[in-house]
Amino acid sequence: MGWPEALASDCLCVHLNFAGEGRLTLPGGRDFLLRAQTLAFSRGITAAIRTTSRDRHECLTLCYPHTWLADHLREAGSQLTGQAQRLISAPFDPMVAQGRPLKPDDQTWARTLMAPHLCIAARKLMEGARLTDFLISELFSSSPSDEPQENIMTRAERAALDRVEKVKTEVLRHLDDDHTLEDLARVASCSPHYLSRTFAQVTGQPLMLWIRRAKIDRAAELIATGRCNVSEAALEVGYRSFSHFSRAFGEEKGISPSKWVSHLSAQNKVR
Repeated sequence: MGWPEALASDCLCVHLNFAGEGRLTLPGGRDFLLRAQTLAFSRGITAAIRTTSRDRHECLTLCYPHTWLADHLREAGSQLTGQAQRLISAPFDPMVAQGRPLKPDDQTWARTLMAPHLCIAARKLMEGARLTDFLISELFSSSPSDEPQENIMTRAERAALDRVEKVKTEVLRHLDDDHTLEDLARVASCSPHYLSRTFAQVTGQPLMLWIRRAKIDRAAELIATGRCNVSEAALEVGYRSFSHFSRAFGEEKGISPSKWVSHLSAQNKVR
């Protein structure tokens, strides 16, 4: 899954990637890995993909239009050197540049970016001022790296990510199937051992655990939307034994399916 904010071709984008990983692609196909807990700059990228589509990915993307950079930071740019100056100065060529590791204060800043107690006009003014302050602080406090080599994806990393995404897509398309490691390895065109090891490295969890979680998440969604009762939801995601489904549901959600239904009913009554 991509995120469209990162594809603003007429903007400098600043990515505060709090959780999960992303892949940024420049024209010509050069890929960069956006790691968790890092800040990065980009412009003119052709694709921005969340590499772990069903795992939590939290990334705040700030966009600064080129016209705004030219109007507001022309004088400031003369005080910068190297990559920091090129970020805000024409020509605005496509690029990806690594920034610094994120700090706890970044999370707090991101959560409080909007001030809900203010009117819309006041919020826009405050947001603009805070975004300006953030960019200037970043440019002058630490110059982004000219060549973020550690973030350039190798061919092996890209192949591993592609295999993992191919397996995830196959599982999500056929959640009612009884997927085996051997079958999915054939889908990914690799050995079962390689798939098992690679999937765990990329997602941070074993393949079979991810499949169980995907099945239970889907079943919980079907129940919550009223499309299925508990037994029907279990069958929809491939569980032929209700006891096995109930045990898996409890291990994933911390609550039995029947209590989950009761909880949803209580929530609906409150509403």
